[in-house]
This record gives sequence, C-alpha cells and structure tokens, in this order.
Amino acid sequence: MLPSLFFWLSGTSVQAEASTCPAPVPASYPAPVVRNGFEARLVATGLKKPRGVIVDSKGRLLVVEAGKGITHLTIKDDGWPCLSVEKTTTIVSMIDLNHGIQLSIDGKTLYASSSNSVYSWAYDADAIRVSDEKSPKTLISNMTNAGGGHSTRTLLISRKQPEILLVSRGSGSNIDNGATDHSSGISQIRAFNISDPNLGTPGGDGKVYDYPSEGWTIGWGLRNSVGVAEEPSTGGIYSVENSADGIKRFGVDIHEDSPGEEMNYHGVLRFPANRSSSSTNQAQQQGGNHGYPYCLALYNSSATPSFPSLGNLKTGSQFTHDSTPYSIPFLPSSDSSSSSSQAKPINITTSDISCSSTNFIPPRLTFPAHTAPLDIKFSNGNGNSNDNQSLGLGLAYISFHGSWDRSTPAGYKLSAVRFDTSKGEPIEASDSTNSLVDIMWNRDVSKCPGQCFRPVGLAVDEQERIWMTDDDKGDVWVLKQVGEVKDEEGAGADGGSGSGNVNGDSDSAAAPMRVKRSGSYAEWLGGGMSAMAAVVGSLVFAVL
Repeated sequence: MLPSLFFWLSGTSVQAEASTCPAPVPASYPAPVVRNGFEARLVATGLKKPRGVIVDSKGRLLVVEAGKGITHLTIKDDGWPCLSVEKTTTIVSMIDLNHGIQLSIDGKTLYASSSNSVYSWAYDADAIRVSDEKSPKTLISNMTNAGGGHSTRTLLISRKQPEILLVSRGSGSNIDNGATDHSSGISQIRAFNISDPNLGTPGGDGKVYDYPSEGWTIGWGLRNSVGVAEEPSTGGIYSVENSADGIKRFGVDIHEDSPGEEMNYHGVLRFPANRSSSSTNQAQQQGGNHGYPYCLALYNSSATPSFPSLGNLKTGSQFTHDSTPYSIPFLPSSDSSSSSSQAKPINITTSDISCSSTNFIPPRLTFPAHTAPLDIKFSNGNGNSNDNQSLGLGLAYISFHGSWDRSTPAGYKLSAVRFDTSKGEPIEASDSTNSLVDIMWNRDVSKCPGQCFRPVGLAVDEQERIWMTDDDKGDVWVLKQVGEVKDEEGAGADGGSGSGNVNGDSDSAAAPMRVKRSGSYAEWLGGGMSAMAAVVGSLVFAVL
C-alpha cells in the first residue's frame, strides 16, 4: 500500500510528498500566505478561545482557553513538518482564566491570571498535572477595572532575574483618566518579587500582593500592553501596546491611521535599591510614563484627511488629541519627597510640546493603527538562527490580531521586527514605517475577521519553531524557518489584499506548500553588520 500524500504551507509552490505524516488539521478559511523560506502547519482546532501559550520542559504545549482553563497538548513529533497533537488534557478547570500564562525557569511552577488575580500551581511535566488544581496559590490581586474594560493580565517571568514576575494591566475604557493617577495601577506594567516561599500560601496565611500599591513600576501610561517580552541578549523589556480608538484632533477624525500601535522599551530589569521594601512601597519605580491618556503616537503623517497641525511631527511623535485630560494637571505620588519624574507636575496644554519626551517616553517603534498586537516573543538563537549569533542578529515575532475600528481591515498576521542583539534594540529607526517583516498573513483581509486567522499567543521552542494560537477560530499553528527568506511584493499589506507572492492557489488552510532549504537565516537578515545598511536598503517590506 502506498504511503499517504500530504501537503503543508510555505511561501513557494504546492508539493505533495509520500510520507507517513498524519494529515494536517483542516481549517474552514482560505489558506494563509506564508513568506518564502518559512513553513506553517495547522496542528489543532476546536479549542475554546485559545490565548496564551507556553512550551514546557518536555516540549509540550500549555494553552489558556479563555473561560475554560489550561489545556495540555502532547505533541507527536516525527520531525518537521510531521507534528500533530497526540493527546489533549485539561490540567486546570478555571473559567476565570483568560490569557496570561508562564512557567518558572525550572519548569516546576505554573502561573496564570484572571482579570483580577495571578495564581500559581506546582507543575509536574512528566505526570501532566498540577498539585491542588482547585486550590491554587493567589499571589497578586486587586486588578479588576471598574466597568470591565481590558481584562487580560499578561505575565512574564524574567530569564535574567527569575525571582521577578511582570504583570501587565490595561485600561478600563478607551480613554481612562484613571491612568493619570500612578497609584491606581491602571495601564501599567508592574514587577513583583516572587521568591518568598510564603507568598500566596493557601488558607489565607501567606502574603498576597495588592497590585496597585505593591511591587514596583516597569512602565505606566500604557493603554493596553498585552504583549511583554525580555530581549534575551541584554535582558531589556519590550512591550507592544494597543492604542486608542475613535480619536479626533481639533475636531478632525484621524482614527483611520492614527494613533499607531506601539512597541515600547522599559529598560533592563533590576530590583529596587531597598529590596526589602519593594513589596510594600508603591512609589518604588523603574520605568517612566509613556503618555496615555494624555498623548498618543502618530503613525501616518500623510493620511487623508491631512493630520491637523502636523508641524514637525513624524511617525512615533506623540501628540495631544480632543480627549486629552487637560483638567488633570498633576500626577500624584505616594512619596511626596520623591524626585522621580512621575512625581512632578505635568503641564498638559493643546500644544504638542507638552507631549515631548521631557514628560513622556515615546515609543521605540510605531505600527499601523488598530492592527492590535497581542504578543511578542524573541527568537532564541537555536535552530536555523545559529549562524546569526556571531552576527548579532535576531527577531522579535509579533502577533497582530486585527482591526475592528478601521474601514479597511488591517493586521490579521504574524510579523517580525529585526533586532541588533549586540545593542538589544530594533535595527529600524524609531520613525520607521517599514519595521515589520510579515511572516504569515491572510490572502484577502477584506474577508476578515470571518474568513481569516486571528493570531494571539506565541511561543518559540528550543528548535526555533513558533507556536501560535487563534482565539477566533480555536486553532493552534506551528511555523518554522526552513530556507532562504526572500522579499515578498505586497506581503501582508495592511489595508490591502495581502496577496503576496504566492505560487499556487489553495482553497483550504489544510493544503500547505513547501520550499526546499536553499539558504540560511543569516542570508535573509544580512551577511554581516557591515553589510546591514545595504541589505536593509535593498529590501522593501510593505506595511501599508
């Protein structure tokens, strides 16, 4: 009997090969387009709103299903691309969990979050279970936003400082004036020391952090930073922020193209000078104010209608808007003696000068409006990127969930930002509109969201495979870079069809394609730092 034939997705032609691989999971929407040099495979569907995803010490997946709990996926790995889900196990049944998930560095403690609290369990990867499933430790609480609003609480365990847990909390509304008060805890990323063995002891005897008043600030004035990650070479913390909707400036509706979504930099993690007080003194701060709700970031300065009073503003410049809370002239601090910038008066006027970096920290990069970045994960230097370590090159993968507040849909794709790992920062300048390299996108965004994938959570495993959830379709995808990555004309163009350069028309996401390996990951990013400027200048990655 002949072995079965199967297909998979990549950026070149459709090929069928004899294999014993299980058939790819079928999908109900048109096949996404994958950049030349990458391959993608749909491995699971039918999950309930899968959001955050991590890889455990055995190479298996842990996925938060919003409104259900945490699901363990045992992956059958017969070599790329022969991956499939062998077994599905619910290890935590908890309907309050909605997004955040992390593992300790040793893989033995599992963390997850609801809109109000952060919990932990002892985790056994061999037995595929947690201890005391129904009685987790509560580590952090009091994060609920009045009236609901943004409800996810992203978690990050630092690899450089494994005793630190970062928690991101968004705003309670589109323009939340509560975020102007640092003591509110709204629209902030805060850090907490989780090394205390008595933290969150069940039964009420242990310490539970109060989010607004304890821990220390990594950044604030961040409307809704759902994606938070640590750059692996330097330990710098980056977040991706979902900016405001429906914005007007001097009476002109500018919401179609501004404000842009943001990538913000928060510095390298450090404990406060007085570590013993870091759990109780709200005034302990590391990061500054990034502007929200006072100031937002310009993306497209050439949009129609023209941006009012453009002046010297450019992509990434922060500007005031018609909903700027001018009536709040002072940002209070719980420590009146503090000389930190957060404690000084902020004189907000209709002039954009008040949005300067003297008061606020501008974004490191700005992305197209309403594309909704929901996760950021860095390449780990393994797999096909081994030859890039000596070149100081890396990638930050970003999932763009897609727009709702835009006449022409935008986002709905997996992209990457190129990083200079020797500096721990993006290669592109802060005013760039070409910082995104699209990896996988929908063939026709005019059909989004109904007939599109909508990426959310990302995880990069030791083999540099990228695991990606889709909460709209209930899917889990896996991608891998397998060959030379080339430029794509029209790749994932926001506001366009995202048709890209596709050799072959598949009607189903279950009909993948493959490219033979013909080059290295380094050839895509550049042959060396001395050639980087020439390479970047010769490649055009369309964003709009």
